[in-house]
Amino acid sequence: MKTLLPILAALLLMLPADAGAQQRVRRNNTADSRRIGQLDRNTAGNDTTAANRNQGTRISDRKKKSEKIPTGIKAWTLHKDFGTVDSTQVDTLPHTFQNSNFSDGPYGEYNTLGNLGSPRHPRLFTLRSMDFSQFIFADPHDYFITTFDQVRFTNTKSPFTNLTYHECGDREDGEDRFRALFAVNASRDIGFGFNIDYLYGRGYHDHQSTSDLGGTLWGSINKEKYNAHFTVYTNYLKTGENGGITNDDYVKNPENFPSRFDTKDIPTNLSKAWNKIHADGAQLTHSYSLGFRRYNNDTTATAADTLQPAEPDPTYDAAGLAQDTATLKRDSTYTFVPVTSFIHTLKLARNTHKFIANEDLSGFYTESFFDNDSTSVRHTHTNVTNLLAVQLNEGFNRWAMAGIRLFAQHEYDRFTQPKGRLLSETTAENTFTLGGALYREQGGSLNFNLLAQTSGSGDTWGEFELDGNASIQFRLARKQMKLKAFAHIINREPTYFYRHFHSHHIWWDKELKNQTSTRIGGTVSSELTRTRLTLDAQNISHYTYFANSQSLIPDTEDETYTMATDVRQAGDDIQLLSLRLDQDFRAGILNWENRIAYQTTSDKHVYPLPTLNVYTNLDLLFHIAKVLRVEFGADMRYFTKYEVPTYSPELGMFAIQAPENRIKAGNHPVINVYANFHLKHTRFYVMAHHVNYNKEGGNVFLAPHYPYNPFILKLGLSWNFFN
Repeated sequence: MKTLLPILAALLLMLPADAGAQQRVRRNNTADSRRIGQLDRNTAGNDTTAANRNQGTRISDRKKKSEKIPTGIKAWTLHKDFGTVDSTQVDTLPHTFQNSNFSDGPYGEYNTLGNLGSPRHPRLFTLRSMDFSQFIFADPHDYFITTFDQVRFTNTKSPFTNLTYHECGDREDGEDRFRALFAVNASRDIGFGFNIDYLYGRGYHDHQSTSDLGGTLWGSINKEKYNAHFTVYTNYLKTGENGGITNDDYVKNPENFPSRFDTKDIPTNLSKAWNKIHADGAQLTHSYSLGFRRYNNDTTATAADTLQPAEPDPTYDAAGLAQDTATLKRDSTYTFVPVTSFIHTLKLARNTHKFIANEDLSGFYTESFFDNDSTSVRHTHTNVTNLLAVQLNEGFNRWAMAGIRLFAQHEYDRFTQPKGRLLSETTAENTFTLGGALYREQGGSLNFNLLAQTSGSGDTWGEFELDGNASIQFRLARKQMKLKAFAHIINREPTYFYRHFHSHHIWWDKELKNQTSTRIGGTVSSELTRTRLTLDAQNISHYTYFANSQSLIPDTEDETYTMATDVRQAGDDIQLLSLRLDQDFRAGILNWENRIAYQTTSDKHVYPLPTLNVYTNLDLLFHIAKVLRVEFGADMRYFTKYEVPTYSPELGMFAIQAPENRIKAGNHPVINVYANFHLKHTRFYVMAHHVNYNKEGGNVFLAPHYPYNPFILKLGLSWNFFN
């Protein structure tokens, strides 16, 4: 922070000088052009002289100096299986840059343990996956771990570099995050790049530190018939586990204690426990297409009459007449139209979860399955997936209004976990999937995507997935309107670590029924009124979840409980409903953004949800000296009280609270005041986070016994380079 403040101040002080320098450069350029024009007129009609040659040399040198490095970068993401392209943008947008480093999301829709990089859990059920992941321990860290469908592949005119740094606090309790991105093209159709992400959150409460390091290397080849995209990634995450504070009154009612104290002075349940996660892997998605060339002024070509196209360049005689009249009808440029594509996707993953405690946890967990005091358990997951697909592409002629895709997939998973204190066991599973899809993605107004697939182990089949969505776009009062409807049904057996989990203080082996989830809904958005309204409804049969239980320790002065964690399935179906409104208002330089979600649940104990989750942002947007973009404002995060999920350190997952002692959190707004700046290729911000924090007490929790961070001054800087 001490080093960043002078840099920000220097940038602000340089603005008037920079604007004046630009005006002087424009005036000098205008004067130079006048002098050059006068010299040209004086020498008109004469032979080339030494003076002219010298003047031409100076003009040429001036032109070379004025040439700029070409800038421009395109980015896109891919479907996780089929490589379907979805255009996106590199993360260089100035708006909400100040919110890009929150573990609870840029709009405050997740519960966390308070510290930067700590595990998190969505408060909105629409943000929760309907499927089960094989390596469940990475789910609470999706804030940091980048999956294949989140990688931004790039194509850039010149090498591109982005450096981003966030900072707050000091060496004892501060947070730092540094990210570097580099992208370059080897040729017009071959690009690659990498990013590095390092996060270090010391924590404002004792033994709460996080240290995450990740890197991703990507590349793409986009030829006429062949396309390939690959990623190689590695992540190492280390999380200090303090088990929460020993008494919530240290935060809720600090007046109950005789002396004043800092957040670091509050005692915690654990002090020598850590979760460590390695998530490494690679993915290759490539395709080869058969098709034909469609020339620019040939509107009648079809697949049947252009499988053997003529050469694009016609041959002319001495008089300039075309010898081949058929070729003359076509322009010399063309577009390759893919008719049939063959797709292959290969995924490799090696994941490890390790829980270490150099202390006796018998007073924290109810049960112990090993006889030693310290804890060191390890769970691993290895995955190899191969997918083959054949695709008849849409749009290769006027009758091909939709595309068809057929695919088959084999997935091999191997799991290792403790069998005893010094023994381990390994289990392998094979899953086969067959499916098909009908899609339309190039329609001007109507698009849809329908998918159906079934899975099994080879001997038994029963898992299935049906997914469909459709969107309609039209214009109203010259503004765009969009309607979208979707439906998703998935029947899936809970994955291995839901059915079997062995550790020092947590142990289960259970036969679980398939969970069936059905979600339907729709969205209407209007560019005219800056409104987006979304309705979601979901029904879950045999809902599978983690739950805690508590046991009272006898003969203790205060009521002290120990914890146990288990997996359970709900006996009754659970119904969920969500209505979300995104509404923006603008009046001159004043902007007001709102995201309001209303939710209901049929079982507030098994599937608890806040009734309201609100994000609102009010800011002034203006420019200084026409070059500095400024957003000055304040935002607020808020959710109503509900039985927030608790956290189990040894499992590393959130779980439903024990019925013996349910705790509610919420009804506490978190207000931030910020100034967000954008100058050419530079973004930077200053934020006062949680300005309404009160040291005199309050229900400042996002999870039971895990307080939210106090008032903090945050800074951030991001710089783009084209070279």
